[in-house]
Amino acid sequence: MRKLANLFLLFFILSAIFAIADELLQLFFATSILAGVHRFAWLTCLLVGAIVYLGLAFNRHLPKIILFPLYLWIFWDLVSYWPLAMDDGKFIRLYLACGQLALCLLMLQLNQQINRKSQFLVPSQFAGPAFSGQNLLRFCLVNSVVLPLMFILICYSFVDHMIETKTAGFVQLKPNGLYMTERIYQQGDKQIRLTGMIHLGQEDYFSDLTDSFSGTRTLILAEGVTDTDGLMTEHFNYANIAKLLGLTSQEKMNFNSNRIDVIDLDLETTASGDAPDLLPADIDLKRFDPRTLEVLNALAKYILNADSLSTGYLEFNQWAQTHVPDHINDIIMNDLIVKRNRSVVSYLPKALAKYDTIVIPWGALHMKGIEQEVLKRGFLLTESRERLSIDFLLLPYEKLWENLTGADGV
Repeated sequence: MRKLANLFLLFFILSAIFAIADELLQLFFATSILAGVHRFAWLTCLLVGAIVYLGLAFNRHLPKIILFPLYLWIFWDLVSYWPLAMDDGKFIRLYLACGQLALCLLMLQLNQQINRKSQFLVPSQFAGPAFSGQNLLRFCLVNSVVLPLMFILICYSFVDHMIETKTAGFVQLKPNGLYMTERIYQQGDKQIRLTGMIHLGQEDYFSDLTDSFSGTRTLILAEGVTDTDGLMTEHFNYANIAKLLGLTSQEKMNFNSNRIDVIDLDLETTASGDAPDLLPADIDLKRFDPRTLEVLNALAKYILNADSLSTGYLEFNQWAQTHVPDHINDIIMNDLIVKRNRSVVSYLPKALAKYDTIVIPWGALHMKGIEQEVLKRGFLLTESRERLSIDFLLLPYEKLWENLTGADGV
């Protein structure tokens, strides 16, 4: 157990060192070549740390005064260092990595003062019988509270990591709510703002976002598929769900802008005043696969327009079992993400020739692919900011519970 504990200490240090190196490379050289190494070191630290933590129940010699501060740091990491990480400054992650390293070095120094030989655990600290019934009892009593909390933190961290991976970090899950990220890229005097969006959010989130779009030499490449052939037979919007959650639907977001057409990109003049120009940069539904349209119509019918979310979800699942083939996900993602990303990116050459700032306020799932195209064009990330889109404390949980369970609330 002593060797495992030392291994835990070692990987705790290594993960901090790799995190510092990774952050420095990203900040000053715009590369993340060490991100994978850092992730491996941190996951190994978590795995070995979990084994050592369970060992605390059976080995009374494991120094709790040395290990507990490190476990508290791990728990803090599982919630993305909330609320400190809400201050999403340019160097915040670097500061946190330095804090992790400093904490471990401090604990190692304390351990050396205890054993008077080494910063790591030595055999003399494990002299005598390891097992103690009293120690096991204390461990069980404490962990009757700690283990459920730990399980919740691990589940939270897993969901957070999954969301961050799928959206390239443009969506951040934090204990108090869901945050949307905006990143600003610069190349010379040209700027591109990638603004991750969500279909539902607090009203002040959308108003704050639209108020940030201004400038006479600014172009907004707007999201929103058209349906010239009337292929959507169901009314597809999020109004019902927004009302249920006490939120505002993205459809109600109003850009203070001057709408232009594609042919206007070839003109030299821009609109006068402080309002930016707005160009619809999405595609028409007739470019979608018929099977995608069938799924979208079913979603609108059974879920978006349902009186009960739970009932609608069950009905949609029943429909999907007989109408949705196994390979449909690739077809849907190609229509909803790849084709539409290709469309908005195609406007960049002419848009950058005419405007100084290009704003792309699209759904967060689009941002990973769009960001890659922006970086390919030589733009460098210069700024990142977050906006709280859904405040968990403001959600009407009682109303939502009644809808999900079918209760009448009486």
